[in-house]
Amino acid sequence: MGRKPAGFGFHLLILAVVLTLTACVSGSPEQGGKGCLDCHAEYRQQFNQGVVHRPVKEEKCADCHRRHGLIGGAYLNGPVPGLCFHCHGEMGKTLSSVKNQHQPVLDGKCNSCHEPHNSPEKALLKAKGDEICFTCHERKSFARKNVHKPVADGCKTCHQTHGSDFAALLGEEKDALCQRCHKITPQNFQQRHGGYPVSGSCTDCHSIHSSDGKSLLRARVHEPVSAGECRTCHAGTDSKEPFALTVEGSPLCYGCHKELQATFAQEGVHSPAAKGECGSCHRPHASDYRGMVKMDPAALCFECHKFKYLGPGMPLAKGNAHTPVIEGNCLACHGAHAGAQGQPALLIKPADQLCQECHAEITAAKSVGHKPAREGRCMTCHKAHESDVRGVLVQDQRALCGECHQSVDADMGRPSLHRPFVVGNCSACHDPHGANQKHLLVDTGASLCSGCHQKVEDERKEAQRHQPFAEGRCALCHDAHASEQPFLLTSSADGLCVSCHPGRKVAEGTPSAHQNCAVCHHAHGNNEKSYLLQEQPALCVNCHKIDTYWEKGVGHAPAVNGECGVCHDPHAPQQMKAVSDLCGQCHDLGRSHQGIIPGRESCLQCHDPHGGPDRSLTLPVKHAPFADGNCKACHPGGQ
Repeated sequence: MGRKPAGFGFHLLILAVVLTLTACVSGSPEQGGKGCLDCHAEYRQQFNQGVVHRPVKEEKCADCHRRHGLIGGAYLNGPVPGLCFHCHGEMGKTLSSVKNQHQPVLDGKCNSCHEPHNSPEKALLKAKGDEICFTCHERKSFARKNVHKPVADGCKTCHQTHGSDFAALLGEEKDALCQRCHKITPQNFQQRHGGYPVSGSCTDCHSIHSSDGKSLLRARVHEPVSAGECRTCHAGTDSKEPFALTVEGSPLCYGCHKELQATFAQEGVHSPAAKGECGSCHRPHASDYRGMVKMDPAALCFECHKFKYLGPGMPLAKGNAHTPVIEGNCLACHGAHAGAQGQPALLIKPADQLCQECHAEITAAKSVGHKPAREGRCMTCHKAHESDVRGVLVQDQRALCGECHQSVDADMGRPSLHRPFVVGNCSACHDPHGANQKHLLVDTGASLCSGCHQKVEDERKEAQRHQPFAEGRCALCHDAHASEQPFLLTSSADGLCVSCHPGRKVAEGTPSAHQNCAVCHHAHGNNEKSYLLQEQPALCVNCHKIDTYWEKGVGHAPAVNGECGVCHDPHAPQQMKAVSDLCGQCHDLGRSHQGIIPGRESCLQCHDPHGGPDRSLTLPVKHAPFADGNCKACHPGGQ
């Protein structure tokens, strides 16, 4: 019998464990394994009330959900609505053949109306009856003084729920739908309509859901209609063509609106008005909207004027838009028929005056004004309707501001850049319209910086901080946009600090590390003496490895105690005092050397000034006679 490969037993064990887990979590009652409800028993009770979805009732969770085990989570077997059509296939076939689909269906959002597991309502609806419709459709238009009976009977009286071949999901063509209840042949029906043989176009005059007027008439009725004077526009009832117009086109409207004829003959008039196409925007009989326009003014203009992000059914998911445009309030800026004399784009006032009507506070009472805003040249920076850029700007702030402020482009090439500056968020610090501080700053000093640097601001308020920092004078040391120095410093650290501390200017020839004040000092200040980054000697030991003998040996007291300044000047370390003068301050050089007077600069030939193996602080490798204390072997003149 051959040998099994190395690790075979271990791999077999792992396989057995995996199979066991799979059987536990991936099986079904039919397969003899555990079902979902064996582990999730709480769902059996939770989803067993009211109308229960068939797979839930039959405890076939896997019909909709992926089985799980090693990886948790209630994942569906596929996306909705495709998943639903596995069982409701006839629904999918029907919807694919109709011309119009309910928006949630079109978006594949079955769960907008239906519960996936169970519901108190039939068809697993999330709300009772028509209440489900009002989760999306505003109730106001269905609840005016006079309500159409089918509305009270329920939306499904006239509308299909998922899809239809007719507009507005109607069950059939709208005039035929009206004639289910309203018979158009009786004489009294014609008498109510001025004797005219009305047989359709009911919604030209009547609201379909509710109205505050009698007979469900729309909110605004054309005066000849309300007065029953249909002959003002139409041929008589005894005519062969009773609905024929007495005059075709705009001349018919000018019969009553004579004042508009001269206006519409001028240049710069709205195109439909100039062409006499009144019906492009207005209803001839009745309307629910001011000016007898044929639809919601918020949607009307979008029939001809197309935008990238705006319009009916186009939520502003991306881009930025002017508030009146979002609200569909085009007439806030434009005339419906014509603009003010000499103004382009049907504007009702010159652009600078128009913007000021809503945005007067932007530049009001500001001591420093941005020139384009002050001169009313809003379109220099902004678009009127929509933009890809926040603030409806013509381009991003960095490029826009750089067109006039040439230094912006130059500063972008510097190595140290302020984040708001580099990402083009100029308005984080500057008010683009006007401010009460120079350079259009939105605030001054630390108040300006604290919005982004809150941690630094909290530190600024602590005791014993560097004076400029404590006073919030950030600009004294930092450049607002860009710098050649790190941390946006206005100049190199040594030059910057010396501008306030001239007595601390480092001597010429000082090693480079000692020329950078920030190597040893905290720029903003701290609780250490002289704002040192660390206590001495720890600070010095970071660069100078002088602590060799401090743990195993003897350290020189001034060094160990952090009294580095007794011997060294940190701002001019190359200008040390004579060694003998330094050592002589503490040591009697004559008594300590067996009567031999050492040379004035000879201390460092034998001693380590920071520490040594023993109390003598002598260097570890010694000349034999010296090691034995026999100085006379070489210095016979010693006493």
